[in-house]
Amino acid sequence: MKGLTKYWNKISGKTLLLFAVFSSFIFSCQEPDPYPITPQIYFNNIQYVELLENGNPDSLILYFDFEDGNGDLGLEGDEIQTPYQDYNFYYDANGVLITYDQTDVNLPITIYDPAEDINITFDEDIRPSYDCINYEILYIDYENRRYLPPGTDPDDIDTNVYEQDTVFLQRNPFRNNIEVKYFRKTGIDEYEEIDWRYRASEYGCGLSFDGRFPILDFESLSNSGSLEGTIKYGMVSAGFRTVLKKDTFNIKFRIMDRSLRQSNFAETGDITLDQLIR
Repeated sequence: MKGLTKYWNKISGKTLLLFAVFSSFIFSCQEPDPYPITPQIYFNNIQYVELLENGNPDSLILYFDFEDGNGDLGLEGDEIQTPYQDYNFYYDANGVLITYDQTDVNLPITIYDPAEDINITFDEDIRPSYDCINYEILYIDYENRRYLPPGTDPDDIDTNVYEQDTVFLQRNPFRNNIEVKYFRKTGIDEYEEIDWRYRASEYGCGLSFDGRFPILDFESLSNSGSLEGTIKYGMVSAGFRTVLKKDTFNIKFRIMDRSLRQSNFAETGDITLDQLIR
């Protein structure tokens, strides 16, 4: 049995300035698995670090314990193959990527579901009004059949082959392996979800606190060994006080393993920022 520590950082330049820090304290064991292969998580603690300086982001730091029977936790940043890709695309009957302003959509529309390994079809044009959740500006080829991943070096883009367009797509729910939801308390046992994506823009162009943490232990992953430990997940935003104020809120969260098995939702219970100040 051994212990180790890993760190993960995610930085965003969006309006709300979201930032996540990940670290874990892990114990792995090659003895018979004491835990189920579906990960289980348990809320441990949460802290709020307020800098009280203009323009500097504050931090909410979430601690939770985890158990996993076969150690298949974590995704590296360059893992974009199915089923961990960024997007699932909608195609028309001719196999053409569908764009926002496309007028000649040949039905049916098809999208591939990587979790079920099936194609889902629609017999009507299901494109919604523009928002940043259902559309993304990407470089696609002039036949609308291929795209370039976001972040492609502009110097590597052949503009004789690719042009920018607004593509209709689904953001792959399996791209990230930690999901975080905020809920504001509005009454006795009544809550409303705070969607951080819409705090930066009416079109949902902000970021959520969902993220991707790296492989926790390559040895356990290779040998299907059990893992247990504590994860520290830091969420940084310049908008905590603006959005949450002195309101009572609750955070629910879960993780997912490499086989797409989702853990239980754990939650912090009712809290306020003032209660959590460290």
